[in-house]
Amino acid sequence: MKIYVIQALILCFSLTTFAQQKTKWYQPEFVEGVCVTESTNIYHRLPIDMKDKVRDAVWNLSQNTAGEFIKFTTSARNIKVRYTLKSNNFSMPHMPSTGMSGLDLFAQDSEGKWNWAPGKYSFGDTCAYTFSNLAITNNGATISAFHLYLPLYQSVTWLQIGVEENEKFSFVPKIKEKPIVAYGTSILQGGVASRPGLAWTSILGRYLDKVIINLGFSGNGRFEKPLFDLMAQVDAEMYILDCMPNLTANVTAEEVKNRIVYGINKLREKNKEVPLLLAEHGAGYSPYYMDTSRLNLFHKSSEMIAGIFKELKTSGIKNIYLITESEIGFDINSTTDGVHPNDIGMMKYALAFEKKIREILAGQAAF
Repeated sequence: MKIYVIQALILCFSLTTFAQQKTKWYQPEFVEGVCVTESTNIYHRLPIDMKDKVRDAVWNLSQNTAGEFIKFTTSARNIKVRYTLKSNNFSMPHMPSTGMSGLDLFAQDSEGKWNWAPGKYSFGDTCAYTFSNLAITNNGATISAFHLYLPLYQSVTWLQIGVEENEKFSFVPKIKEKPIVAYGTSILQGGVASRPGLAWTSILGRYLDKVIINLGFSGNGRFEKPLFDLMAQVDAEMYILDCMPNLTANVTAEEVKNRIVYGINKLREKNKEVPLLLAEHGAGYSPYYMDTSRLNLFHKSSEMIAGIFKELKTSGIKNIYLITESEIGFDINSTTDGVHPNDIGMMKYALAFEKKIREILAGQAAF
């Protein structure tokens, strides 16, 4: 008799466990961090009507989900995500699969502090992340919303978020506050952060509690007209222009200036006072960097944009600003390969831009 009782208890426990573990899946209808949301593919950073307006390299990179995130609330302590990617090349020699192809989950609590959720992951035809035993409070503060950051150098084709069916879950409505739109190179796209949430624009977004639209295109950030035309459609709080790492050779200062002037005029068609932040080459300042010829090339591009900035200011253009290579402050620990920031470099970038942007916005508020 005892054996039957034990077997019955085991069966009941198994059935209860199975019931508790039944997952309900939710599929987002939009993501944060894009200029234009399109129902045909919510994950593309450029709308479909730009396909014939930009170079093929830019269009292909625009399908990467750099800087995009999904915001949701849930009562669940266990969260699953399954998704598919356009490519099965999950990593690069200088960038891990967790950064190139992975996800990153952060949660903001009721006091505005950010918490991070480590996950177990697998990559394949269908990729998967599992976040288990998540705390719902932190020192008395209740978790209010999650940010799920998407891959930096991959194209998501399908994604679902799953929680146990008895748990509450809802996507947060589209954020209405004005975003900051950033246009740049691989450094801005997120190369070569170890996780999507550690791209400097993602860090900056959390520190400022703002959406940063990431228009970083690896090797292809060149101050081009179609990108300025798209950016101008966004009612932005500020624009960041950080393309100098892709303009270190074969482009004259006059040509760079012409492209920037076009961009300034275009971006200010709707808002003549919107601040514009230009950036020197982030890797142009690095004490004790032994490859001095490469460092000098980076520094030369910084001097170019600094000269253009001075000319524009002198000509009477207002509300333009410059962040310098020394303010970004790379050192010998800041990059993976001499130019692309590792996580240390990403943090330096984010902190430097946070300080500069707070100064600019405080000055705007003073008028």
